[in-house]
Formats: sequence, structure tokens, C-alpha cells
Amino acid sequence: MSNIRIGIVGYGNLGRGVEAAISQNADMELVAVFTRRDPSTVAIKSAYVPVYLVDDAPKYKEQIDVMILCGGS
Repeated sequence: MSNIRIGIVGYGNLGRGVEAAISQNADMELVAVFTRRDPSTVAIKSAYVPVYLVDDAPKYKEQIDVMILCGGS
């Protein structure tokens, strides 16, 4: 059985919390983080997980099973 491939949109408090939760589940894999900010300025805790602009998210629809939206209110 393969892992559930997860993408996160937004990397504020919610996004960081989701990242931490994913790391606690052996059957989940964080594939990418998508942001409205300049991706080069976003430092995530998961090594080797890329950060992309949110506008690029549709390009990854075949690599991600579940996209978790962590935008502000």
C-alpha cells in the first residue's frame, strides 16, 4: 500500500501544524508546500520537500492525492 501524498497550501501557523501532524503518520508523505510568498523565503521543517508558488499547484495534481488548505481567515 502506498502513502497518501499530501500538499499544503499556506505555511502560517496552520500549515506548520499540518506539517507536524503529517510527520507523525507513517502512511502520509508531504510532497510540496504552496505559498503566495516568494518560495525562496519560506523555510519549512521537512527536509527535501519543495516549496512552490500557489499558482503552480495545478501542475502537481497527478503527484498529490490530498491538498490541505491552510489559508488565513
